[in-house]
Amino acid sequence: MHLQDQTYGEGVPLGRRRGWVILLAVVGLALLASRLFRPAGEADLILPGPGVTEVIPLSHYFPPLAQTPGDTAVYVLDSGQPGGTAVILGGTHADELAGIVTAVLVVENAQPRQGRLFVIPHANASAITHTLPMEGTPHRVTIPLPDGSARTFRVGSRLTNPLHQWPDPVVYVHAASGQQLSGSDTRNLNRSYPGRPDGTLTERVAYAI
Repeated sequence: MHLQDQTYGEGVPLGRRRGWVILLAVVGLALLASRLFRPAGEADLILPGPGVTEVIPLSHYFPPLAQTPGDTAVYVLDSGQPGGTAVILGGTHADELAGIVTAVLVVENAQPRQGRLFVIPHANASAITHTLPMEGTPHRVTIPLPDGSARTFRVGSRLTNPLHQWPDPVVYVHAASGQQLSGSDTRNLNRSYPGRPDGTLTERVAYAI
């Protein structure tokens, strides 16, 4: 007797029953995976300190960036006194956590005495929403604090999410210099300055900054 002709229980063919079991298992695994990946889209907790006078979107400087995965928060720390202006960028490469944490520490603690600070903890907001395949990068890193609590930071990729910008060219030609680079560098914010208003998402982010 062939396997598909065998019956089990109340006359349900064994082969069909096994197919349903496999289907349900696949659906269950897909649901589990979606729960694991969903936090990648959640923003880190950033508590603006007493020095922060304004929080504005990057699209304030380049409106076409609004409602895109490239828009990100800009924290302004204005002393109210004459002086210089400095920009602090974190998250140009979202897998380099030191820059992100440093920018967050400035936002939460710095109080300029003169001039202004503009701080962007997630310069490439798209890059924080994914990790590079086969790199084994954790989605988050947890740092224990002296009071027994913990602070969690997302870990992303050095490149813009391919869901937001695709495909990559075979060779990426930097618009301003003409330098030829690896195709994936078209999604590398650090290879995109000064950017282009009509370029890729990454180039538009660079242009806004």
